[in-house]
Amino acid sequence: MPEQITLEEALELVTFKRNADGDWLVNHVKSSVYGNVEGTVFGDIKKSVCGNICGNLGGTINGRNWQFIETPKEKLQRLIEEGADKAELLEALDQLEDN
Repeated sequence: MPEQITLEEALELVTFKRNADGDWLVNHVKSSVYGNVEGTVFGDIKKSVCGNICGNLGGTINGRNWQFIETPKEKLQRLIEEGADKAELLEALDQLEDN
């Protein structure tokens, strides 16, 4: 059987609290999360979400679905790597300069 985490070790990684209905929730994760998060993730509206996401990300932010948005710099680099034609490269370069 794999070694089990002790309660003391677990409490070094996360804190818990009860919601208004009396249900226990994870309040704060003091380390990285590896694997899937099932449920809803809330945070401090005054702070940013940062870090790396490896794998699939689902759900919404303020009711809007996640979507990948390519920055002008990323677009230009991708077009260079793909060997895009001159017109596409110039358009991407113009977008980069506008930003």
